Amino acid sequence: MASESKTAVVAALVGNAALAILKGVTAAMTGSAAMLAETCHSLAATGNQILLFVGMRLSQRPPDRARPFGYVRSAVLEPIESYRERIPDHALLKYDDAVQSGLFDKFWVATPTYYQERQVDPWIVGEIGGGADRWAVIARWD
Repeated sequence: MASESKTAVVAALVGNAALAILKGVTAAMTGSAAMLAETCHSLAATGNQILLFVGMRLSQRPPDRARPFGYVRSAVLEPIESYRERIPDHALLKYDDAVQSGLFDKFWVATPTYYQERQVDPWIVGEIGGGADRWAVIARWD
């Protein structure tokens, strides 16, 4: 596991846990329902960090009989304009709706892979504008 990713996840876990404790104490002292809701939100964020950490640990397992290509999943991204295979009509209709919405700057076809072995379930993904490095799945097909 990359040490930078592990450090970021652990730092977020500790920060969210500390916030949950502080907000919980404040909610108990003041009786504020809003602060109780914030406590629950921080607990959920802490749980998310735990799941990220567990996922990072599990992805480091070596290949075995059940998963001969291992547990690491990545994706090959191709601009939709240069994708050479057939895209089903239902996916193209969703793509057209996404283009019309104006929410996305770029569109890609993402093909999930395991250790460079191409899979057969590509997705159309859209990059949300504003440079926020956020993506949304527009369509998926088999």
